[in-house]
Amino acid sequence: MSTSDLADRPAPQGGPAAGPVLELRGLDKRFTGTHALKSVSLSFERGEIHAIVGENGAGKSTLIKLLTGVHLRSAGEILWEGRHVEMDGPHDALALGINAVHQEVVLCPHLTVAANLFLGDERVRFGLLKGREMLRVAQKVLADLGFSVPADAVLSTLTIGQQQLVATARAALRGTRFLIFDEPTAYLTRQEAAQLFALIRRLKAEGVTIVYISHRLEEVFELADRVSVLRDGALILTSRIGGIDEQALIRAMSNRSIEQIYHKEHMPPGAPLIETQGLTGKGFGDISVTVRRGEIVGLYGLIGAGRSEFVQSVFGRHRANAGHILWQGKPVAIRSEKRAIRLGIALVPESRRDQGLCLNLGVGLNLNLTIYDRLTRAFTINRGAEAAKADEQIGNLRIVTASRATRVASLSGGNQQKIVVGKWLNHGADLFIFDEPTAGVDVGTKLEIYRLFARLLQAGAGIILISSYLPEVYELADTLHVFRRGRLVASYGFKQASMEAILGDAIGV
Repeated sequence: MSTSDLADRPAPQGGPAAGPVLELRGLDKRFTGTHALKSVSLSFERGEIHAIVGENGAGKSTLIKLLTGVHLRSAGEILWEGRHVEMDGPHDALALGINAVHQEVVLCPHLTVAANLFLGDERVRFGLLKGREMLRVAQKVLADLGFSVPADAVLSTLTIGQQQLVATARAALRGTRFLIFDEPTAYLTRQEAAQLFALIRRLKAEGVTIVYISHRLEEVFELADRVSVLRDGALILTSRIGGIDEQALIRAMSNRSIEQIYHKEHMPPGAPLIETQGLTGKGFGDISVTVRRGEIVGLYGLIGAGRSEFVQSVFGRHRANAGHILWQGKPVAIRSEKRAIRLGIALVPESRRDQGLCLNLGVGLNLNLTIYDRLTRAFTINRGAEAAKADEQIGNLRIVTASRATRVASLSGGNQQKIVVGKWLNHGADLFIFDEPTAGVDVGTKLEIYRLFARLLQAGAGIILISSYLPEVYELADTLHVFRRGRLVASYGFKQASMEAILGDAIGV
């Protein structure tokens, strides 16, 4: 389907036709020393939303690459509409109408949104681009899809979430009949996610088969018709969404119960570490909170509620313009990140890739970034100590990497998150601020992060936990503060209010 076709087409009519569009029979993939996918047999019905879930390393990425022709299968068969297909490369997948929208946007950041939508399908006359026509059609296409994105904007000026919507629009325009979404909402706001869900349902109604891969199980239950679980490269189960609940799904993914995931040891809180009194800055105002040793203080609110802006001011990234901060009972002025770090404050930021890591450097270099001053004598790095400190965190956090020299960009999101945390554990801190620490990571990695929280609390640290996933802060926070439009609107002790009441505070109802 071309851009012009989509711009002029009527609203979809009717539901999906019956029957599988794609079948996998004994699909198998081996790499040197790794059996990544183990004889998976699975069918995808025409016009269904089929969720694939599993922990990091379960085989989800390998499955995507086999379906899109990036990897060649080691054994097994792929049938498209009942006939065998070879899938020798990405061009074979695209010719069938198989496309994927990845978590990391793969477009041209220096071009406009319209140019990205028409990339490879440009409109020309006498060898010249018809720029105005492409801009007009692209804007109509985006409006038709329900995306509030300006077609004339340079892609790099948009938020990551908006870029993700552009990538989705481009995939939807390319005659797609089978569309794979890999963690599509990791960087989307609530409004952007709603726009994406509306498009997914629309594509389903038109007979497009959707494969939806996400660690956010609430989205799986909201969208999917069926769900399949991969574990250690093997297919564990496939179920209609109405025939399974979250507890059963988590157990199938990880061999653990939901109670084991959120298990929390309550500790008596110690002395106050940090107190903010009427702290005010860009995006937030009049915030007064206290964090004590051995305590998790949760900050909940909708995206844009001011939580991240508040903690970035506490960390010295942005200066507050009113209010006071007490650190261990004494007034302090935190005007820089260096000052915050010296006091003993660490921030694990919301966007690990943009703010927490040097993606082109190795695992060891990233883990030691905060302590090279300690590893250096007379301008010479102590290589033995450098290796030992990196290996300590790789072992303690169970970071899956071939070596400490492996580029961080090549690791999974869960392992990248562990590296950001390990960097601060190497340095040491009294107050750890975790901003969306489990976004885009699997159930097993979440459990490891929660166990890390327990170790930090037992060592006398305090934690500020920001999460847009209400069950996470509800189950873990000793004190929970609710933000709305830059203000603190409610505060509760551990499970002092229902999740419905807390969500109502955040929304304003």
